[in-house]
Amino acid sequence: MYYVVATVLLVLCLLGIPYLMRRKVWKNLNLEIMNNDFDTYYFTIDSLKAQLSMSAFERENMRLSGYIAQDRKDDVEQQLSMMMNMRIKKNQKLAVYERAFYYYLQLGRAKKTKDMMELVRSIDAERAKDLDIQYSILIKKESKYIPEVAAKIDHLWDGKSEMEPQKELAVGTLEYLLGLQYSYKNDTENMKKVFTSALKHCAGTPYEDSIKQIMEQKA
Repeated sequence: MYYVVATVLLVLCLLGIPYLMRRKVWKNLNLEIMNNDFDTYYFTIDSLKAQLSMSAFERENMRLSGYIAQDRKDDVEQQLSMMMNMRIKKNQKLAVYERAFYYYLQLGRAKKTKDMMELVRSIDAERAKDLDIQYSILIKKESKYIPEVAAKIDHLWDGKSEMEPQKELAVGTLEYLLGLQYSYKNDTENMKKVFTSALKHCAGTPYEDSIKQIMEQKA
């Protein structure tokens, strides 16, 4: 009986060690990247503790985060290429393609953004629909998705009641996309209405400066 109990306790202990180690590594990585301590950040990624508690994909994804944070464009390109060629699960490939999509979208690189969108579509056509909308609005500067974006906002918020804090950025981002479309159509009345609401939900984000700039231009 004592042997069985001891064995169970030993198994539980062995299972718990990687979990606790993983929590510690993730905590350290988050603190290091927040403090821009990149030398320590990359050292942690390559440490034995990280190798024992994190998958290769997770470590390389964190390395990618560091390169993006440092704006090391050549390294980002090489890292994305390497990760796309890793032997990883389909959902992990999808995560890489989506991350690359948003990276190139932010840089305004139309062809690369579209290429990543098509790679997402090859795995999950439904997931690609949202990327289609963003590509259309932010890269092609089209205004053909006004009803769809408005419906997404209505699904998250009725426009009257107090919004749950965790929904604010999502709603603000959608309002930004909706307001952009009105600006392309020179519909300043609806643009100002939507952007005024978006400013409340996007405070402190890059969207805030963009909205203010567009409103000044359209004034």
